[in-house]
Amino acid sequence: MVPVRLELQNFLSYGTDAPVLDFDTFDVACLSGRNGQGKSALLDAITWSVWGEARKSSGKRKPDDELIRIGSRHMEVTFTFDVEGARYRVKRSFSRSATGKTTTSDLEFQLYEPDKEAYQPLTGAHQRETQAIIEDTVGLDYDTFINSAFLLQGRSDEFTKKSPSQRKEILVNILNLTRYEELAQGAREKMKVARDEAERQATEIDRLNEALEDVPEWKEERSTVQSEIKEKTDALESLREEEKALTERLASLRAKAQEAESVTATVKDLDERLASHREEVEELQKKIQGADDLLARSEKIQQEYERYEELQEERERLDEKRDLHRGIEKQIESKTSELERRRNELEKKLNRLQVERKNNQKNLKEIRPKLSRKSDLKEKLEAARNAKAKAKEMAERRDQRESMKESLSQIETRLVGMRQQLQGELDALKERIRREKKQLARTDALSEQVEAVKVKLERKETLDSKLEQVKERGTKIRETLQEYSGEVEARKEEREEAEATLERLRTSDGGACPTCGTDLTASHAEQVEETLQAKLRTTNERIKELEQNIESSKTKRERLLTKYREIESELKPLDGSAEKLATLLEQKRARDENVRSLQSDRQSAAELHRKLQEKAYGHELREKKKAIRKQMSEIAFDAEAFETLTNRAAQVDRYKEQLREIDNLEGRRDELERKIEDQERQIENLRESLDTGKAFAPLPKQIEQLEQQLSNVDFDPQRFGEVKNTLADLKEAAGRMKDLVNAQRNRDDWKTQRERVREKIEAEKEKRKELQSSLATLNEEIQGKAAVQNKQERKAEEVQSAETSLNELQKRLGMLDERLDQAREDRKAITAARKARKEAKRQQQLYKHLRRAFGKHGIPSLIIEETLPEIEERANVLLDRLTDGKMNVRLETLKDKKTGGTKETLEIIITDEQGVPRPYETFSGGESFRVNFALRLALAQLLAERSGVRVRTLVIDEGFGTQDREGIERLVEAIQAVREDFSKILVITHLQELKQAFPVRIEVEKDPVTGSSFDVIGV
Repeated sequence: MVPVRLELQNFLSYGTDAPVLDFDTFDVACLSGRNGQGKSALLDAITWSVWGEARKSSGKRKPDDELIRIGSRHMEVTFTFDVEGARYRVKRSFSRSATGKTTTSDLEFQLYEPDKEAYQPLTGAHQRETQAIIEDTVGLDYDTFINSAFLLQGRSDEFTKKSPSQRKEILVNILNLTRYEELAQGAREKMKVARDEAERQATEIDRLNEALEDVPEWKEERSTVQSEIKEKTDALESLREEEKALTERLASLRAKAQEAESVTATVKDLDERLASHREEVEELQKKIQGADDLLARSEKIQQEYERYEELQEERERLDEKRDLHRGIEKQIESKTSELERRRNELEKKLNRLQVERKNNQKNLKEIRPKLSRKSDLKEKLEAARNAKAKAKEMAERRDQRESMKESLSQIETRLVGMRQQLQGELDALKERIRREKKQLARTDALSEQVEAVKVKLERKETLDSKLEQVKERGTKIRETLQEYSGEVEARKEEREEAEATLERLRTSDGGACPTCGTDLTASHAEQVEETLQAKLRTTNERIKELEQNIESSKTKRERLLTKYREIESELKPLDGSAEKLATLLEQKRARDENVRSLQSDRQSAAELHRKLQEKAYGHELREKKKAIRKQMSEIAFDAEAFETLTNRAAQVDRYKEQLREIDNLEGRRDELERKIEDQERQIENLRESLDTGKAFAPLPKQIEQLEQQLSNVDFDPQRFGEVKNTLADLKEAAGRMKDLVNAQRNRDDWKTQRERVREKIEAEKEKRKELQSSLATLNEEIQGKAAVQNKQERKAEEVQSAETSLNELQKRLGMLDERLDQAREDRKAITAARKARKEAKRQQQLYKHLRRAFGKHGIPSLIIEETLPEIEERANVLLDRLTDGKMNVRLETLKDKKTGGTKETLEIIITDEQGVPRPYETFSGGESFRVNFALRLALAQLLAERSGVRVRTLVIDEGFGTQDREGIERLVEAIQAVREDFSKILVITHLQELKQAFPVRIEVEKDPVTGSSFDVIGV
């Protein structure tokens, strides 16, 4: 990380017009000024913008509240920096409400894209996510930064005074070894997955084996079921044959029963037809009897009919005369009515005109007083218009007040919403506190468990070490045994060869020597035999010695094997201690986090409770509410006066309407006067027409002519009445005559028809008798139908029962077949599961080795071991320069344990000019600063050169006041010596002699009003 640009506002002593610090103008600079002017504030601004951390009071979780400038409510820092050739910008802000009881913060992270010449956002969904992105980009956290490249004021001994484990943690971050933690965690997770898979497969194998235990019983049961199915099938076939015979017999009986029902129905139909024929005979007999009666009175009937015909002709002639008589009478009535109608119309018109004239005269009389009110209405209209204008002004004031009331209502609603929201947050916090307490109660014994597991882990490490030693000794013994056995075999071969040579020598009769090939003399033979005998003795002694050594080594091996088994037996309960410790530590970390979270939640809950009790929320709304009430009080509004004005203003339209009516009345007056004059002229003309009769002159003469025609018509109303009455008496004559004619025509036919119907009756009686006989026979045949049906039903039930039993057996057979098929699949599954379990165990063992390799005692430890000499060398080079070779520092990674053996550590050993190690606390302030400075500078160099993200910035804000002139010169020389390792170096001091050593200075001054400011000098 290389700084590029720093912009700050209201941060610590800097105000709103603080200048921008451009880092591109220098590589090494001295940040100087008097104490308290704001030098370190610039560095705090950098760390706060990137990590949200800076100077803070003890006990404070975050420093934000203490960093904002006194009297300000908003602070903001924008920091631009480069990482690995890319440019980034982070902007962090913090705001406090006017009351100071609520705060808000914001965080933005951006990447500069040269092609677009603009910054693109990298900000996450929330600040925690954005902070993680920033730290991932920078490559280290705040603690690592201030323990290496950033020597903060008052914290130069940050690294030296940390515990060994904390120092190793810092080195892990500087060397970017956290990836091994991730790899170890990944291996641990994969090992757990493999272990779970192996356990799952083992469980599956057990399950499958258990599932296969009943296979022999299933096979035996399947054979039994197949036999039962064959028996049941044969029995069912027999039952079905019996049921079929009964069913056929029952069907035959049912057919006969249906035939009997049909015959019964036919008999019933014949009975109905016989009854109908009898009724028909009776009806024909009545017709014949009626015809005989008519024929007996035929003469009288004919006379009455002839008299009826004569009177009917006379009635027709009288009807013609009556119609003519009535026509003339109607004309007379019509003309008379027309005369009366015309006379009445004229009289009505005369009366109507007289009434209209009278009404018009009355209306004219009523209009004249109304017309006199015109001037008064104009004055009232003007007054109403003035009232309307005033009412409009008051309505505006009323609307303003109503709007303010609505605003007040909305404010009240929002305040209630705020209170409900705060109450909801408080309830949620209370519930979370309850859960956290419950969770903490379950984890109270974690510390003791952690310590107990640590003891087990230390014991396991000791046993692992012993086990390795035993393995090494066992390997050496095995190699020794192999060497001894090999030598024994070789010696035995030598012995056999020597014995064979000696045998050949003894059996030789001269000739060549079997050892050297020369002539075998007696003396030479004796000498060779003696040599061979000596060699055999030596070889036998060596073989005996080797065999004793072999036995001794085997005894040692047995003792080692016993010891190995004892250690292994003791180690077995300790397996998984590391994983358990990691789990417990994670649980403890989570518990500690829960404790912090609980404290934070309690503080938040207390704060929310206080806000609710004191109503410390919605201050701006309450102020706005107060201001609105004040404005309302300043707007005068008299509701009663407004109502009076409104009522008066409402009369405007009425007065206008009345004036329009008066204007209309003036026109109406003129019209009425004209109508009255016209009506008087019409009345005079109508009176003249009625008196002279000229309006209906033709009608009287027409009436007279019609009366003369009426007297000429020969019509006797009396005779007309007699004829009418006689025809009424003879009205049945025509009907009787018609019946007589019908009787004369049909009497013989009716007799013939009666005889035919009687014959049908006799034939149908005979047929009915035959059907009754057939029905009796059928009823006898179906007498046993009920018994056959019962027998058939019982047999059907037997068949159904047999089928059900057979189906059950077939289902059972199918189920057994399925089980046996599944058993075959299970056998295949067992083979696959065993293979998978074997593979899972192999994976488990592999990831177990990888977990150990990636763990803190594996590769990271080796890398640290390799790196420490480099740090030690760098620190001693600087320390040699700073102390003129009088001090030396040594980093030790192993420490003897009281119980024996060693354990990993990271101790700092400091030796004085006599080469004697001394505790860090015994050195003076200047000496300890030089040691701290050398170590921190070595760490900063390491951080600047590490792979991955490189922090090529060094900031020194510490300790120069403890040095004399020579010490300061040596520090400056040391800084200048390492400047090539860093892109930017900042040295903060108020010492005049140190300022002069740097050509570029950032001079900081503080104004009591505008705050701190600075000037960059020497660029």
